[in-house]
Amino acid sequence: MSVCEYTRKRVRVYGSTRKEALAKLTEKIATSNHGVPTPSAQGSVATFLTYWLKTVAIHRLRENTHTRYTACTRLYLIPGLGRRKLAKLTAKDVRTWLDQLRTTCQCCARGLDAARDPNAPEAAGRPRCCAIGKCCGKRLSPLTLTYVRSVLKSALEHAFREEEIPRNVARNVRMGTPAPDASNPSPPRKPERSSPPPTATGCTPCSSSPCTPGSAGANSSACAGKTSTWPAEPPASAAPSSAPTPAA
Repeated sequence: MSVCEYTRKRVRVYGSTRKEALAKLTEKIATSNHGVPTPSAQGSVATFLTYWLKTVAIHRLRENTHTRYTACTRLYLIPGLGRRKLAKLTAKDVRTWLDQLRTTCQCCARGLDAARDPNAPEAAGRPRCCAIGKCCGKRLSPLTLTYVRSVLKSALEHAFREEEIPRNVARNVRMGTPAPDASNPSPPRKPERSSPPPTATGCTPCSSSPCTPGSAGANSSACAGKTSTWPAEPPASAAPSSAPTPAA
């Protein structure tokens, strides 16, 4: 079966019936015709990650970054996905594993408390939580989970570029926003202050003193502009002149 312009590869498919095997072969031929490379990786995810760290990442990453990548692979990636076949790894497998990693106590999973010596002379060196049945609930932070996914995505991206796998399945997995902790709710927000509605006389009461027609704050500079204004009095009509009209 042709997998690219100048190379060919023999691919075997199996099925319980001839019809099922023919359907699988037709699907692989159609995939190859669309330019999707045929997976050639036959090993496990653990084997590929070890190879990638020792032969590829060590020449492309800084020393500190490579050390962090190695620790992340040893602590999380290989224990969680190491036994799966690289060519059969799906986005659903990665998402399910990340969801489990998000809710798993790392002290229980990695045996951190069980590694303490029960006969230690000081109490700080003895088992004090998960090893004695009191789970401490030490879970990974959202930032650490995002970093673990980025390491896996970088490794699978190299496998995709070398046509070991047809696609990078870690790229299609989105990290959801963690649910708020019910035991530590956020404090309620204070309502914003709003000015009271104007009264029937057209005056908006201020917080310093009530506004009345005769009060000193009704039309003085003590009222902060928009907070309290009193309509101006209408101008007084001109008084009639009391001077006598001169005789003609």
